[in-house]
Amino acid sequence: MEKPWYSFLYVKSPITKIVWGIISTIVTLVVVVFVAFLEPARMEAQTGNWEGRSIEKGAEIFSNNCYTCHGDHGQGGAGPALNSKHFFTQRLTELGFAGTLEDYVKLTVAAGRPSNVHGQFSVVMPTWSSSYGGPFRNDQVQQVTDYVLNWGPTAIQQTDEEDPWIPFVNISVVEPVSGTETISGTATVSGTAAATDTAQAGPRSPEVLFGVPPEGMGCVACHNLTLPEDADNRGLIGPNMGNLAEHAGTRVPGEDAQTYVHQSIITPGAFVVPSYPAGVMPQDFATRMTPEEIDSLVNWLLDPARVTQ
Repeated sequence: MEKPWYSFLYVKSPITKIVWGIISTIVTLVVVVFVAFLEPARMEAQTGNWEGRSIEKGAEIFSNNCYTCHGDHGQGGAGPALNSKHFFTQRLTELGFAGTLEDYVKLTVAAGRPSNVHGQFSVVMPTWSSSYGGPFRNDQVQQVTDYVLNWGPTAIQQTDEEDPWIPFVNISVVEPVSGTETISGTATVSGTAAATDTAQAGPRSPEVLFGVPPEGMGCVACHNLTLPEDADNRGLIGPNMGNLAEHAGTRVPGEDAQTYVHQSIITPGAFVVPSYPAGVMPQDFATRMTPEEIDSLVNWLLDPARVTQ
């Protein structure tokens, strides 16, 4: 009878079997120890890989949903700055928040924030997590959180001049008291007082008023001054203003261009351009600007030759 081709694998000697068994065990142990030695580095690299993917996904979500209020690099606009030294080092203390910054960011993204109608950031922070009725899965909320926290190492290196953070007005904060435990207190600045201070310092230019807070009203975050408003060019939050002078007088029957723009500033809910959301534009501009400033802003917006900085 012919032997099978694998007959060489047969070992008849018990001693030989024992030797091969010992050798196999030793080789297996060496491989296990070698893999165990390399595993921490491999796991660390893989963790970094997954964190990098999460940040990339978060950046994509942020650019599609968040940048119009918080800025394309987190510098702020209609909403507060996030890429900020103050945000990373002081924000939790201001709020008396007992958790971590990651907890705070994740909670804010998931559940949103109510509007402070008397503050400079009066645009409502929407609810984003599907757990609270929003459009994001929980992993997407985590990805946005990871992206925001990714700014931390560079943000904390900012100087006071570089930090884009703007203090909130008309909002309760927690202030530490020397020699005692931290207690709850309030620090508020009223819009009327701010307007009074501005009046004493002299009227702000329309370019400044259109710009970012605290001197400006934050209009630039929602309105584009150069693009026209037409079927091919629609603003992300508010209408474009490149051709405002041409269409302002046709928006509301019985109102000329001057009246329409003026009313849109002081009573923005009276008329909302179709297809744009209501309730986004702050309602308190009349208390944050003097009548002279409002008139100059109206004239500037309707001037086709206006110069923007």
